[in-house]
Amino acid sequence: MTGSNAMELDDMKAAWQTLNQRLETQAALNLHVFREGKIDRMQRGLRPLVWGQAIQIVIGALVAIWGGGFWVDHMDVPHLLIAGLLVHAAGISMIALGALMETLIARIDYSAPVLTIQRQLAQLRKVYVRGGMAVGLPWWFLWMPFLMVAGGYAGVDVYKHAPSVIWIGSAIGVAGLLATWAFMRWAGKRPQLAKRLEDSAAGGGINKAQTCLDEIARFEQE
Repeated sequence: MTGSNAMELDDMKAAWQTLNQRLETQAALNLHVFREGKIDRMQRGLRPLVWGQAIQIVIGALVAIWGGGFWVDHMDVPHLLIAGLLVHAAGISMIALGALMETLIARIDYSAPVLTIQRQLAQLRKVYVRGGMAVGLPWWFLWMPFLMVAGGYAGVDVYKHAPSVIWIGSAIGVAGLLATWAFMRWAGKRPQLAKRLEDSAAGGGINKAQTCLDEIARFEQE
């Protein structure tokens, strides 16, 4: 090989290296722009959830104060005391779930690798779905303590004057809770239905955030 041919080969290698570097730089830039757009969309999608949890905390605080003031004033009447305590506990559970959700959302590290963000979002999703069930299912029975507290503030002892409302309501609550449990057990044996139910329970914000992360992951693999 002559000296000129060797120089031409070296020039070609250098040109290819430069081209490869430019292509890698362009690919990295494209990924960065794509990722930033999806992350921004994810953050905007979770914003309503942040506001929703803040509202839940405020409502929970009002409910806790409402129920707390009632049971303190009716410590000498056992059934009213219990009703007030249950309402108070319901308010506290709303506060606790809302605060936990806000904490998990705030801890999401949007600069971390996609896999890390997916894990954080999966934890958020699990807490939201299971927490919603933990707070929601007791309402098969909680409406009665709320009714008793509301009646008590109005000067009416619902349990004393209309005990059948409480007993019938309790029977309906047991039936409703058993029916809910049976449906969830039935749906759990049908993966596609169970997935649709879980997606519905997770809400649009979390589902859209998961979609954004999946799109970033696919783009990185291309």
